[in-house]
This record gives sequence, C-alpha cells and structure tokens, in this order.
Amino acid sequence: MASGVSSYPGGSSTTSESGASTFALVVGGMALVSAWTGWGGLLLGLVAVVGAVVALMRVRAGRAHGRRRPVLGLGLAVVAVVIGTVIEWPTLQSAVTYLHTSQARTLDECMRQAINEKEQNMCKSQHLEEYRTRYPDRLNN
Repeated sequence: MASGVSSYPGGSSTTSESGASTFALVVGGMALVSAWTGWGGLLLGLVAVVGAVVALMRVRAGRAHGRRRPVLGLGLAVVAVVIGTVIEWPTLQSAVTYLHTSQARTLDECMRQAINEKEQNMCKSQHLEEYRTRYPDRLNN
C-alpha cells in the first residue's frame, strides 16, 4: 500500500489529509493575514470556518484522517473573523442604525428627531399621505 493512503472497510481509500483540511488551513491563514483590512479577514474567515467544519465532518465520518489541519484552520479563521469584526464594527453598527432609523420611523418620530426645517420637510415628504390626512390645513407650511 502506498504511503499516505489507507484503506477502509467498504473498499474506499482516502489520503491521510483531505483537501478540505488543506483548504481550511490555507484560507484560514489568508484570512488572518488579511484580517487587518477588516472585510477581507471577515469574509475569508467565514469561508475558512465553513471549510474547517466540512473537513472536521469528513474526519468524524471516517472519510479522512487528521484533525490537526482543520482545527488549526478553524482557529486561524475564528481569530481573523474576530479581528475583522472589531475593525469593521463601527461600519456594521452605523449600517444597522441607519436601516433601523430610516425605515422604521413614523411621522411623529421623524418630526421629533428633525433638527431643522429642512429635515421637517423631508419628514413630510417621506410620510406625505399620513401628513395630508392628519394636517390638511398645514400642507403648504
């Protein structure tokens, strides 16, 4: 039997380290290197987490050997995701805040948060039907 190849009952043979294990380790390393850019580490880290989970599932099912590479890849990926998230947190937080405040506001909330007349007019235009119904005599104000 060739070195690095093992035979299992049922006639299937696999290498001692699967391609998914190598993929998880390589992409996890790339994610860690690019984590300082924020989005690069976050996205590559998530891909590496998926690859590591697939590799670990293959090891658990007996279709591959060696837990070292996928566990190391998973560790690198998790660190990269954490670093990327910390770097991009202000962007993520402001995007969620923007979506929450811009779409979920009622006319009253919008008018309370309006700082000047321009913002009040913007509230009127965003909620024009409600404004016309509630204040028919103030439409030109």
